[in-house]
Amino acid sequence: MGEAAWALGLEPERLWSAFSFVCSVPHPSRREGALAAAIVERERALGIEASLDRAGNVLLRRPASPGREGGRGLILQAHLDMVPQAVPGSAHDFARDPIRPRIEASEPGWLRASGTTLGADNGIGLAAALALIESEGLARGELECLFTANEEDGMDGARGLEPGSLRGSLLVNLDSESADEICIGCAGGSRMDLSLPLAASALPASGLSALELSLGGLRGGHSGVDIQLGRGNAIRLLARILRAAGAAAAGARLAAFEGGSAANAIPRGARALVLLPPASRPAWEAALSAELGSAAAELGEADPGLRLELAPVPGAAPGASPAAALEPGSTNLLLDLVLSLPNGVFSMSEATPGIARSSSSLGVARLSAGAGEGAPFSLELSCAPRSEDDAEKEATLAAIEGLASRSGGLARRVSQSPAWTPDPASPLLALARSAYRELNGRDCAIGATHGGLETALFRTSFPAWDMISIGPTIRFPHSPDEAVEIESVGRFWRLLTAIAARA
Repeated sequence: MGEAAWALGLEPERLWSAFSFVCSVPHPSRREGALAAAIVERERALGIEASLDRAGNVLLRRPASPGREGGRGLILQAHLDMVPQAVPGSAHDFARDPIRPRIEASEPGWLRASGTTLGADNGIGLAAALALIESEGLARGELECLFTANEEDGMDGARGLEPGSLRGSLLVNLDSESADEICIGCAGGSRMDLSLPLAASALPASGLSALELSLGGLRGGHSGVDIQLGRGNAIRLLARILRAAGAAAAGARLAAFEGGSAANAIPRGARALVLLPPASRPAWEAALSAELGSAAAELGEADPGLRLELAPVPGAAPGASPAAALEPGSTNLLLDLVLSLPNGVFSMSEATPGIARSSSSLGVARLSAGAGEGAPFSLELSCAPRSEDDAEKEATLAAIEGLASRSGGLARRVSQSPAWTPDPASPLLALARSAYRELNGRDCAIGATHGGLETALFRTSFPAWDMISIGPTIRFPHSPDEAVEIESVGRFWRLLTAIAARA
């Protein structure tokens, strides 16, 4: 595949060419198999040992340079999948369409994508590892690459990595988001799915008008690294506005409610379908507008784009108006549960200033109609609690389970990963700090992230591994505003090659 025009002239050339290759193969979470197969084919064509394991992970190996045999062996680790998020109205199909990076004249120092997430998280890490293992002339020990499957939606590849798959014991995770920091810890994460049956009944043939509400304009972002920025959660905001307006409208019925698309992304948009008597509409819209204004004022500059659009749904259109809607009591139950779930930052880290210690984010909501007349509706929710303290995370999970149970629903723990406790005495950290100082003439920051890293799982399964995490500077991952600082990619690359030369 030819190199894309945006990559021409960018350095390091080999890394950017590899990132262009990564972008050319669709790889959203749970659909990253095509990229895994393409990488194996590419590396085998270059004479590099490459295989796929039973968990869908890509394993690469290249022997040590002459005279560098016998070391501990270096593993470069990144994940294959990306979070698929697109701007409203986008026709991009993440399962079929390539990512289209671009450099804007207004901000030439940053690379972003055209209307979607860029996938620099973790495509730049993949590209750096590919560029390094394909490089000739670098004196280094044995080098292995581990590219894991489905990191963003359960860390399945990391969980399925079998003992003995890799020979090295020094692991550099390439999934961090600041070129001037070495990360040595992360929060423990969970995904919790909730299901709540809700009573519904048939709608009258006439007498109600249907309105679709679309809430949007929010920035969204990563539910771990951006959660402390005070951005709006579209699902909760729509629920709040609907509850405030409900008291002003006798006879209002809720027929649809949905928002978000990934448990680990702060939802940027949500929609609802409400049916109400025409006489109630003026008071209902006035209450709606008042609550919207209050919410916008509270968000302020943290998320200034909040907007709410109302559109009539023509009853004459086939299938446009629903045949059933929630009973009023069920609507209150839905809104109460959404607004009662723990959400946002609960405490800030003392060990790593500026990041959250414990948080949770409601990422997805879907109200589905039951099959057949009188069948109950079902509300499905996904949320992502995190904490650097596993006991605090467990308390949040228990609170969510309790809320679901008291509402008459069920909560299921889909996935969990422990916190990665920092090891300031790590020899690999000392090596990387020294390399950074030699390259930049100053010390780098040592920190942790409120996001989840696969190193937390590796710590349990492979306790002999010495691990750190590094990466380029990425802002707003898990949103269409995702961008990577071009200059930082070069600094990240120089640090990585210096570590490989010394390991």
